[in-house]
Amino acid sequence: MPDLFQKLDTPPKDAKGFLWADYVELRCLTSLDGLYGEGQVVDLETESDELMVDEEADNDDYFEGEEELPDVDGEFLKNNEAVDRKWADISARLSARKISMEGYWPFEIHEGVLYRRYDAANRRHVLYVALLVASALRYCVKKRQSEVTASLEEIGFHLFKSLMPSGWQVRPFGAHQNIADGFEGTLGQKFASLAAEVYPRYVRPASEFDARNTGDGGLDIVAWHSLGDATRGHLPVAFAQCGCSPGDWEQKQFEGSPVNMDQKIGLQHPASNFYIMPHDMRSLTGGWERGDHIGTVILLDRVRIIRLVEQYALPETFPIWPFVQEAAQLRLVI
Repeated sequence: MPDLFQKLDTPPKDAKGFLWADYVELRCLTSLDGLYGEGQVVDLETESDELMVDEEADNDDYFEGEEELPDVDGEFLKNNEAVDRKWADISARLSARKISMEGYWPFEIHEGVLYRRYDAANRRHVLYVALLVASALRYCVKKRQSEVTASLEEIGFHLFKSLMPSGWQVRPFGAHQNIADGFEGTLGQKFASLAAEVYPRYVRPASEFDARNTGDGGLDIVAWHSLGDATRGHLPVAFAQCGCSPGDWEQKQFEGSPVNMDQKIGLQHPASNFYIMPHDMRSLTGGWERGDHIGTVILLDRVRIIRLVEQYALPETFPIWPFVQEAAQLRLVI
């Protein structure tokens, strides 16, 4: 099995603070001494300007293309003042995470230094690291990415099942399922099977889908209630899509929306549209990062995932994923 990570010495190209906070956490988690501070960010400044990761190169077509992350030209932190501002923002975000995800956050921050406090026996820590690695999917080698994304779908499934009222059916629909009773076959066959459950006004014929396509068509999880009389349609339905891209989510949040779904399966009543992402999108003011980019969607980010997992007593539901064990056991000198 190939190593999990690639180019962890490459800082984010994107200036978004939540991505930098994730990078610092990942470096702290995998470091030999279990700490990371402003000094390491200063060291990054002195390295080549080509040490950049193109955030937008990461999308959910991650199974195609080159395994190696591209080197991109760009201007990095220019001086100590810029580093100070960057670290102040990162520290503020880390301190906020300590509060907003208390009990799950496997770190400690003291006097501007982040310390690893990961406990392999603590299932809350395991969940947090799974979400952290999923958020940093661009640092995972191509051959290991599917197990990371499958874990997010697994987390999303159990959350979705907990959120749905009694009597609802909840089933996986995605391409990388770890949960039993999912829809199977080609994409056209999956939509035909879903139509047999929810009785829509229209479903695109399987013959009009690519016969080689076994993907998700924009859906990872589906839920519905038969209302005791499903054959007449007009049922309550909910769709969920999970995604790890720090950039493409702004488009992918609409994949479960009627605008996208109606051409595949047209329901008599629009389905609720959920998007589940591992990133911490809570701003330092308690609102949303990039809130003006959030559309008509029910959005579950890292904070909401963790709080819902705690609310529904789900920590023991999830396995200890091998990639989490591997990430937490790394002791790298970079």
